[in-house]
Amino acid sequence: MTIDRLLSRLDNPHPTGRDRWRCACPAHGGKNKSTLSIGVGDDGAVLLHCFAGCDVDAVVRALGLSVDDLFPPRNERPGGGASPLKRRRPITASQAIDLLHDEALVVWVVASDMAIGKTVSEADHARLTQAVARIDRLRAEVYS
Repeated sequence: MTIDRLLSRLDNPHPTGRDRWRCACPAHGGKNKSTLSIGVGDDGAVLLHCFAGCDVDAVVRALGLSVDDLFPPRNERPGGGASPLKRRRPITASQAIDLLHDEALVVWVVASDMAIGKTVSEADHARLTQAVARIDRLRAEVYS
């Protein structure tokens, strides 16, 4: 779906910048004409945020759409598979610290269980592996 088609379904969206609009949220209504923020990501995806707290599913349902409608078809690479998505902007230092904190807690919990002789379940091992991978990706992004 293009941004123009989405905007045509909204009640009086007003521009707030390049590829950015605001309007009343169709999910909860109300008189505030700035509760829904609309934008376009680098990959062409439509970005929605309701400042009153409506989730994206509720907003798109109120427009007669689905979440899939917010994403453009992804171009196929010659070797097969979808092309990678680009990050809109680099991760901030506070986001990096928050992510590292959350993943370090996962590592600590599993390590604490192991220290008292508790057997690590398959699910816990999978989550530990995911935490290590996320920390590794974070490290790579910080150094890029």
